[in-house]
Amino acid sequence: MDRFSQILYDLGKEVGTDLYPDENRICQLNYKEELTIQITYDESKERLLFVTFVCEVPAGKYRETLFKGALKSNGMLPQLSILAYTGRNNQLTQFAYFPASEHSMEKLFTFLKGFIDKASAWKDAIENGRTLPSETGPKGSDGAMFGLKP
Repeated sequence: MDRFSQILYDLGKEVGTDLYPDENRICQLNYKEELTIQITYDESKERLLFVTFVCEVPAGKYRETLFKGALKSNGMLPQLSILAYTGRNNQLTQFAYFPASEHSMEKLFTFLKGFIDKASAWKDAIENGRTLPSETGPKGSDGAMFGLKP
């Protein structure tokens, strides 16, 4: 079993589902039918790349507010992930790297939880036209990873 497959296997045990790379060396997991997270492995830099399309970006004044909020979020430290815009499908995206050398399941699980919390908070705020979230994620999040599916 190669390094990426081993990491996915271990993470899958942690979240209670089978995770494995497809023929393109990408693992997709769905979180509560709300987010699809793609995980790939950059062998040359020994790091995992996590990417998700958060949601469509609405037109109008709110779009400007959203982009300013995303830039502010990107400048906050410590930086969990980066928010970006893709014009191809008019989506706010989120991505982050995780060093494979820190292949402790506790660290990876905590990282994944934070990644999902941030994307979920932004998605919820944007889809409901509310003030953009802070970096702490949604209030009252219990940290449960239920709803993850390959």
